[in-house]
Amino acid sequence: MPRFHELNNEGLVGGCECDVRSAATMVAGAILTGGRPGFISDPVVDTAKRQIIYAHCVASNRVFGPKGASNPFEILTHSEDRQGASVRSVLPAGYMTTSIEIEPSRKEILFHRAKAVGNDPDDRACRTKLCAEPIGDIEKLFTMWDTWGWHRVTFYGDLKEPVSALADALGYEVIEEE
Repeated sequence: MPRFHELNNEGLVGGCECDVRSAATMVAGAILTGGRPGFISDPVVDTAKRQIIYAHCVASNRVFGPKGASNPFEILTHSEDRQGASVRSVLPAGYMTTSIEIEPSRKEILFHRAKAVGNDPDDRACRTKLCAEPIGDIEKLFTMWDTWGWHRVTFYGDLKEPVSALADALGYEVIEEE
């Protein structure tokens, strides 16, 4: 998984689980952001804190692009089996993020935004865990996971306008989760 980390740092796509849809979403998002890498994640919604935690073991430590500032990271074992190597990227707080997933067969782009507020250091589950406060109705986030599956791709920045422009150009519909 450190190889995927390096690919993402170089502005390329490094994703796991053979997730072709998310890989394509990472390419589109990198174009929309001028080269920022996406972070494929599984979400954990904490309604008590009104937060979403984006969790996975493949994350860049250059979330503002290959020439952007780097954030701290650690190389640990993979969490589930305590073997191999996995990166825990300590992602920056205080920024707006946009999570998308593009589904060509339905001509839809799933979309929501959240403000990054910290990282969850818990040793259970995936290594990188970005905590964020969603914009809008947190309960609405629950409604799409059965339809769309777990993965979302998160980018640093507010991409509402670029995502809408992409959808218009492709003839796709934006499905807002916020």
